[in-house]
Amino acid sequence: MNPAHEESAAHTSAAESAGQTPEPPEFAGRVALVTGGARGIGAATARLLAARGARVAVNYHKSADRAQEVVDSIRQLGGEAVALQGDVTDPEQVAALVAGVTAEVGPVNLLVLNAAGLGAHEARIAPVTDLTWEDLEHVVTQQLKALLLTTRAVLPDMIARGGGSVVAVGAALARRPAPRFLPLAVAKAGVEAAVRTLAMEVGPRGVRVNAVEPNLILTELAHQVPEEQRLAVAERAALRRNGTPRDVAEVIAFLASQRSSYLTGSCLLADGGTAFA
Repeated sequence: MNPAHEESAAHTSAAESAGQTPEPPEFAGRVALVTGGARGIGAATARLLAARGARVAVNYHKSADRAQEVVDSIRQLGGEAVALQGDVTDPEQVAALVAGVTAEVGPVNLLVLNAAGLGAHEARIAPVTDLTWEDLEHVVTQQLKALLLTTRAVLPDMIARGGGSVVAVGAALARRPAPRFLPLAVAKAGVEAAVRTLAMEVGPRGVRVNAVEPNLILTELAHQVPEEQRLAVAERAALRRNGTPRDVAEVIAFLASQRSSYLTGSCLLADGGTAFA
């Protein structure tokens, strides 16, 4: 059984045995759109939110089969989910995506901005002297399009319905830059700036905007990083291990929930204690 379902079942059983009415799941009645939800952090987040009661739209760009696998795994455990295609860097596709979510599962009140708008090898890792202006421009532009186009499409209805929560996935690179990662560091710093600005703008209208900033997380993409580099990151971490997608998903769920109702404009590090090592 999914750990989140075990937790929910245990809570329900304890409440029933005590003669109390069990509380509804944490995200019951909420509709979540998870961009880039077909794999890695996005997939872990979609599963976790669904396990805690949300109806989830799993967005994907090209990985239709992987997105459907996530949806099937959610449905097998009694959750509600749909897979919806859309390039989050294309305004027309974003509009169609949001309309599709509304039509199939309901208006979005929980937005998880996981997609970075980049393919696996589009963010060039190289010394600054080997980078072109286009290398930098592409990464920063795609990242900010993925964040801002989707947010802009969701906000009007979210505000009209009384508020909601937006959680962006940034990176610890925004605070602890590393050699050869200039484009990604600048792009992720842009995520921080956008989150804080949006939080100030829409907070008075009932919408909270926060970010989680992981370091190297053991996704499929991370396994393209040489093993010695992954081990070095783990050794540098206070917790002496690499993070997992579930680790980050738990922080996203916290930021999306009422447990963090007084947090907005926050960018929480989820790096096992490496940012200031």
